[in-house]
Amino acid sequence: MLLNLLHRIVRRRFQSLGFQSSVLESDVGRLHYLLRDHPQPASTLILVHGLGTSSSTWLKALPLIKGNHRVAALDLPGFGLSTVKRVSGFCTLQEHVEALSVFLDCVAQKTCILLGHSFGGWVSALYAARHPQRIEKLVLVSSAGVYYPGVERLQEMFTLNSVNDARRLLNNLWYRYPWYFKPFAHSILRDLSQRRMNEIVSSIDATHFLVEELAWLTMPVDIVWGREDKVISPESVNVLRKFVPHATAFFIDHCGHVPQLECPVKFASIVNHILEKKTHELA
Repeated sequence: MLLNLLHRIVRRRFQSLGFQSSVLESDVGRLHYLLRDHPQPASTLILVHGLGTSSSTWLKALPLIKGNHRVAALDLPGFGLSTVKRVSGFCTLQEHVEALSVFLDCVAQKTCILLGHSFGGWVSALYAARHPQRIEKLVLVSSAGVYYPGVERLQEMFTLNSVNDARRLLNNLWYRYPWYFKPFAHSILRDLSQRRMNEIVSSIDATHFLVEELAWLTMPVDIVWGREDKVISPESVNVLRKFVPHATAFFIDHCGHVPQLECPVKFASIVNHILEKKTHELA
């Protein structure tokens, strides 16, 4: 209940920044999103959050992102203010991709810039690999979904059965975990349990990782990574650079797995640079 209240407070903050809160009905569930329109948009920027969080993750960075873009931040099914219709109470990775597809068909223009963080990067990359003609640029922030030796430990890291598990995960997400979040560990564990995060994590296996799909990412791809990311190894960046035709990497010093929260100024500066560059400059 406490976190739901926080989601609503954040939504009001987004509204003060010019974003409108809307919902879209789909077969997967009711999809909540925040949209800031523009009278003459250069393109549409779509933001997809990571596992266990919501569109609120972009609150610090979005006021710093410049340009004449329509901007939409989606709550994935079961997170934020979005719901799930499935009897299981959660959506699989593939169902999240389907939800993103429905959302883009409704909200995006013919093409869009797709930016995904962590699990949201995995979902975004899978969508982009299957619909490359729809994506102008793909921005992967601390993205999951790339196989490298040792990636299996992520399943254990994101399986939460106790408050200590939640504290361990939260400490790993940040280079310096903010002290003011520490009292919320119990509430965060309860919220993520209700949102069936353990079930989502256990539904993922080796066959879901991006392998041949990497070669299908023919659009410009930009990678944003915290150098002190304790969740996903920088080996993931090496794999992306090796197999993605048009990949450029940007690193943020003294930053962990959530650069949009931990280093919003630097993160927004990189995103602005990416948005300002012409497609042919990134190729």
